[in-house]
Amino acid sequence: MAERRAHGRALENLARWLWTSGSAGAAIARTLLAPASLAYRMVHGVRTWLYDDGVLAIRSAAVPVISVGNLTVGGSGKTPFAAWLITRLLQQQRKPALLHGGYAGDEPELHRQWHPDVPVWAGRERVVSAREAVANGADVLVLDDGFQHRRLGRDADIVLVAAEQWSRRRLLLPAGPWREPASALQRANIIVITRKAASSEHAATVAREVQAFAGMTAPVAIAAILPSGWRTGRGTSAGPATGVAGLAAPPGEVVAVAGIARPDLFAANAAASGAHIVASFWFPDHHTYDRDDAGRITTGAGGRAIVTTAKDALKLEPLLPAGRLWVLEQDVHIERGAEALDAVVQRALS
Repeated sequence: MAERRAHGRALENLARWLWTSGSAGAAIARTLLAPASLAYRMVHGVRTWLYDDGVLAIRSAAVPVISVGNLTVGGSGKTPFAAWLITRLLQQQRKPALLHGGYAGDEPELHRQWHPDVPVWAGRERVVSAREAVANGADVLVLDDGFQHRRLGRDADIVLVAAEQWSRRRLLLPAGPWREPASALQRANIIVITRKAASSEHAATVAREVQAFAGMTAPVAIAAILPSGWRTGRGTSAGPATGVAGLAAPPGEVVAVAGIARPDLFAANAAASGAHIVASFWFPDHHTYDRDDAGRITTGAGGRAIVTTAKDALKLEPLLPAGRLWVLEQDVHIERGAEALDAVVQRALS
């Protein structure tokens, strides 16, 4: 087990270096992987054609389906945006259910924590999940990370583009983090530029570039996913987190811990929210922490507070001493295109 976990951590570090480093070694590695990315593009193109031409069947649900997805591996804010959408649907007296691919147990559990009364169906067979959700009373389905899942039809595709990623190399897997070429944005009903550490000016520039890219006709909105405050205390996956919320930053020096796609963005937001980070522990995305990890983190932190994300807190809180963990919460703010986004959702519901 320990060897497998170390292997996964090494692969995560390798991918981060390959996709983000400007070093000569990373550039050579990306060049060597270009044929593999080309093969990936060809396979993806065939799959897209098979769905677009009806060779592969697209199954319809009995209720409206709204997908929240993106084009890259992690980092665009799909999970908090899907939660924001569920809140909006609840405000309209709808009965939503969330469908998740089930590949990352932390995200379904986080949705259950944020919306304890909204059913979450996690599994690879989303057509089956959709059928079960409708049978249990759902009148609208939200797909978290559903853009590439073509088998279940949808009434609206909301596609997120991280402002921090657009200006980087848009290389397909495995040479880069892109799961689809940017031209796939033509399937979107609306494109939402998300920003975490990027400025509003940079997000606006990305929005203009995306709008012009390949003659996009879909509207473009901008959403900021920003810190809303700190909380302490212990939470569990069985319900909402407990403890004190809405606090100022933890005092003194702190140690940051995260197992997400872009830990650098978390660190930037934590620092902007007043945390004085002096050390960090980065783990692979969706990492499952164990007591060895907790011991290493606690020893490395010494007497300092430990700061983390809401997703990581679900798995860390049961393992760490009470009062040691500070969690940076975040909210979604629609900065531009709110009317267009609402129109897309309402058309899907009608």
